[in-house]
Amino acid sequence: MTGLSYADPEILVGEWLKEQLAMTKVWMDPSPPPNAWTTAAWLWVQRAQGGEALALTLDDVLLDIGAYAANADHARKLANKVWPAMTLDLPRTTFESGVFVTGVTCTVRPFWAPDPKFRREATYRVILHGLI
Repeated sequence: MTGLSYADPEILVGEWLKEQLAMTKVWMDPSPPPNAWTTAAWLWVQRAQGGEALALTLDDVLLDIGAYAANADHARKLANKVWPAMTLDLPRTTFESGVFVTGVTCTVRPFWAPDPKFRREATYRVILHGLI
């Protein structure tokens, strides 16, 4: 075995967002956290359907990133912090594993999504390359 493993993009990007947006809870599980509405605004990073396979690319992924809050202004402010982090700061980032980001586009800008509380949802296309 070469020791290479699959780069789980929602975990890579979710952990990166935790570092970039200090004091923000970032959730990457398929189920929401049990205390979702008793805490401050939080992000939910999930892999979306779609994405393309590119030659020599480790992954071309669509990530849905939702900003959840009990208050609409808090959800809006958090989503507005994510957009520049993803589109301006994440490209050209290299992770400890050697996986690096060659490009990020926001395919669906932040919008209000139906939810019992407040949710601003956006979809980002992230292209990850690995050193194989």
